Amino acid sequence: MTAEQLDEEKKRWEVGIEVGIQRFKVYVAREIDKIGKLTKPTEKSRKLSLLKRDKSGSPDYRELREEFRSFLRTTKDNVDLYLWFALSNLAERDVSRKLESKVFQLFGHVTSTFLFIEQNFDPSKVTPDLLSFLKDRITRIGSPGAFDITGRASVITQSGEGEKNFLESVNYLEKLLAEVRNDLSKYFKKDEAFEAGAK
Repeated sequence: MTAEQLDEEKKRWEVGIEVGIQRFKVYVAREIDKIGKLTKPTEKSRKLSLLKRDKSGSPDYRELREEFRSFLRTTKDNVDLYLWFALSNLAERDVSRKLESKVFQLFGHVTSTFLFIEQNFDPSKVTPDLLSFLKDRITRIGSPGAFDITGRASVITQSGEGEKNFLESVNYLEKLLAEVRNDLSKYFKKDEAFEAGAK
């Protein structure tokens, strides 16, 4: 294909996009093999490809962060599900409202803990072994933590038998949530602006 034909083909398939003061031109070709590559890779696309994997084969940090966020959300969904089952078990037994209120308080603690971790913890800043250890600690919030509460809620009687074991499970989960927050806070991202102001 001659240069003249190539220019003519570009005109036929050119799509312009304007964002703010920047303009982009995109060429859509029916016969890409014949026309060839019409634009060189931009600096931005080069940076993105470098982020994915550098020459040494280091992991994709963005992918690692997304995987960790997905892990957090899945774990939290499981914990919430166990707590809903616990509430259902308590409602079936028509037990004291104070026991149900303990479960509702746990929903708040669980939500704030997972949100706190998601916003402040960067999994790419720790070694793979340490990350596995921390993920294991987080998984324990679901089981044995919330799972035990569900089981203990299913055996409480109206006379109050089983309440003590249930409350022990609630206290254990609260303690576990505090420990996990503390464990991960050691590796939270530092607020550089705050630190500079403190100095």
